[in-house]
Order: sequence, then structure tokens, then C-alpha cells
Amino acid sequence: MRAPPILRLRLFRLSATSPRGPTMAQGYADDPARFQAQIGAAEANEDLFSGLYVAHDADSESIAGLRRRRRRVANTLSDPIKTVSLVDENGVLYWRDGIPGPDLPSRRRRASRGVLAGPPGTVVLTKQFPVLAPNKVVAAISAIDRRLNQALDDSLRSRLRPLRKTNDHMSPFAFDPSDTKGPFEGRTLVFVHGTFSNATNMLNEFLATSSGEAFLQTAMNGKYDRVLFFEHPTLAVSPVINALELGRAFAGSSGRIDVVAHSRGGLIVRWWLEAFGSSLLPTPDMPVRVVFAGSPLHGTSLAAPDKLQTALSLVANIGSYAEATLKIAGAANPFLWVGGKLVEVIVTVTGALAKTPILDALVTLVPGLSAQSAVSNNYELNRLRLGPCAVQPNYFAIQSNFETADPGWRFWRNFRAARIGDLAADEIFEGANDLVVDTASMTDLGDTDFALRMSADICDFGTSDTVWHCNYFRQQRAIEYISAKFS
Repeated sequence: MRAPPILRLRLFRLSATSPRGPTMAQGYADDPARFQAQIGAAEANEDLFSGLYVAHDADSESIAGLRRRRRRVANTLSDPIKTVSLVDENGVLYWRDGIPGPDLPSRRRRASRGVLAGPPGTVVLTKQFPVLAPNKVVAAISAIDRRLNQALDDSLRSRLRPLRKTNDHMSPFAFDPSDTKGPFEGRTLVFVHGTFSNATNMLNEFLATSSGEAFLQTAMNGKYDRVLFFEHPTLAVSPVINALELGRAFAGSSGRIDVVAHSRGGLIVRWWLEAFGSSLLPTPDMPVRVVFAGSPLHGTSLAAPDKLQTALSLVANIGSYAEATLKIAGAANPFLWVGGKLVEVIVTVTGALAKTPILDALVTLVPGLSAQSAVSNNYELNRLRLGPCAVQPNYFAIQSNFETADPGWRFWRNFRAARIGDLAADEIFEGANDLVVDTASMTDLGDTDFALRMSADICDFGTSDTVWHCNYFRQQRAIEYISAKFS
């Protein structure tokens, strides 16, 4: 038997599956090069599951079988090689099973809140790959985590990394090569990144603007005795496990502790302080202070099992949006490729890229997603929200509701409720959100009987066409808010 082939990527440059050709939005969506970032990211991560696929001998297949696979529109359970495609439909990217034909149901003519039907669409890329070998799904998810955060080793153990100043004007800060741990005294500032991210990406968000860099300079120039970044896996490990490691690193610490938590990092911080915080030694006049930025404190609809397939399509759109608006590409923009790799995992488990009851089981195989799932039977999250707390921190929040009228970025409408027709099948969020987290969840701590409160003074960007999940720390107002709360 030959070694399993690496997935193949086939690009159809603006090759619509309708003879009329695709209808594109103006501006960015008119540019054929907008697909290059998606394709390049997929190619750069082709080898990620190498050694994890089922062995397959391509020479043993008949010519007729190969031809059928090349033109099929859906996978079957018996297919030795699976096929999925990323398709641009009226300016919105979707992951589809097989190589979609012109009769794709979601391409029916429709009109809802400015989303108009047109030709069937454009196949951006097609991926062909063997299924993962038995007992290799968890290994594949771990491989995604290591690619997302190359500072982690095979054990996926978290790291607490000190920040230091450099003499390089272009890169004024760097991480110490060695990790640190407490007990700490004096003044400590801690940063905790979110899903798909790492300490370097979070640091670079602050360095992207003069106000963010000035905040770090002030922190490093005497305001704090140490500035630390918590580096952790975000998919293969639950926030509870991350919090356990963070709690161990801070055991016995006292003095002033300030925390900036982004996205999923907020759940880690809550578990650390509320469940494992008894090892801290805070004084009543110096409580731990935390600023949550876009944190799914009551979960996120993006991680709900029944929405996982559609969520991965949204992730692809977010990747294009981040690349175009924030100029984030390559390894710094995991949204461009993570969805495609998780699609491979879905197809391995379910046999095809379709909504089935098996998706419930699949989400539980990704602890980092399961722990954030906005469903009523999320027992892990429900336990956190019941209290009581090991310590009583001061909590603050930054939030936004992203909406834009720019026709080049109409995709956000397709994943929100209050629509009609077959678009409803794409719904992820019931209402306001920042493209990743439901806005209402960002301040929802749960049962208030145990005296834990969110500050009424919230940094709320309201409905914004610029502020979304991945650029909170590029906003001067957000930096000023953090500075004020940590004054």
C-alpha cells in the first residue's frame, strides 16, 4: 500500500458553475486575487495531517471510479477519498460537499435583506483527501493546535511567558525564552489570548497602533513589576484545564493582579479566579481586576453543535475579512485555513459534509469548542455560572455588535437570524454579535446570588461597521478604557 496522498487543491479561477458567470459585489469582491489568501493558506497547511490519514492505494482504483469522483457532487460513506469545495456564492463563502453542481439548493434565486440571488457561484478550491485513520481524530485536533501556536510542544502544556523590552525599534518587545511561575508579589499584568490565537498574535494587536504600544510601554516602564502572557492550546484542551495550569502558575501570588482577556481567554480567567483562585492571596483593598474583550461568558452560538458546519463557512469569510481590513495574512490569520482542516475532521466522523446527529458527538471531541457552546445543556459552562467564587474579582467588559452596509462584506447577514427563505438554514446568531461571539454573552456572568457582578461601566461600541471580534485592541477607546480600569 502506498502512503496516503496529501490533499489536493484545485483552483477554479472565477470559473462559475453557470455559463452566465458569477455576479460579484463591487470593490474587494470584484478582485479575482481575493481568493489567493484562502488558497495560499490551504496549501501552506496541506501537510498538517500527514501520517494521520488511512492508507490508500490510488493505483487500485478503476478509471471509471476516478472519473466518478472527479465529477461527483456529494461524498458517500464508501468513498476512500473525500472531496469538499469552498464555493463563493454571491460574495459569501461556503464549504460544500463534493464538487457542487448547478442545482445546489442554497443557490436558488432569493432576496432577503439585500442578499440577492444570482448565478450558482464560483468554486474557489477543491480539497481531496483520505479520511483520518481510526483513533486519529484527537491527534488531528492536537495537530491544529500546534500549528496555531508553535510555542507549544507535543504535550500541549500551557506556558506563562514574561514580556521584555528590546533595543529593536521595529520590535520593541519580545518574550523571554524561559517560562515563569509564581508566587508573584507586587504588581502583575497578565494577557490571555482567545481561540485560534497565541501570545504573539495578541501582542501584535497592541503593537498595531500607537495607543496600544504606548499602553505596553507604560506597563513595562514601572507601572507593573512584570508583564506576562499566558500561552495555551484552544481546541484540544478545555478552558477548565487551561485555568488549572494558570492557577498552578499563580499559586500563592499576592499584590496587584490585572488581567486582559480576549474571547475564550475570558472563560479561562473565570475558571481560574472563581474555581481555582483560593491559592491566591489578594487583600480586600486590592482585588483582581479583569477586562474581558469579546468573551463568550455565556458561550457562543458559533460553537453550537447544530451550527458547526455553517460556522466553518463563517470562519472562511472572517478570514477574508481579516486579511482585507486588518492586512492580516499567513500564520497570523488562522481563519483562512482552520475551517478547512476542521472540515476534514467532520467528513471523517460523519462520512460527508452534512448536518447529522453525529455532529453532537464531534463537538465533544473538540473540548475547546464544546466548552464555549451556547446550548442549554452545556454542563461545564452551567457549573461555572452557578458559583460561588473562590475570590471576588472586579470584572469589566468591552463589546460590540458588528454590522456593515458595505456590499463587499454582505456575508455577515447570511449568518444572522431575522431572514426569510432558504437563507435561514445558514443562521448561527439570533441577534447582535461581533462575528464570533453573541454580544449579550459578553457581560452575562450567570446566577447573581453569589455576589459576583459585572461593572455597569462597559466599553460598548454599540452597532459598529468597523469594530469586530479581532480588532478590539486596535481601538483607541478600548485602550483608554483598559488604562482607566487599571489606573
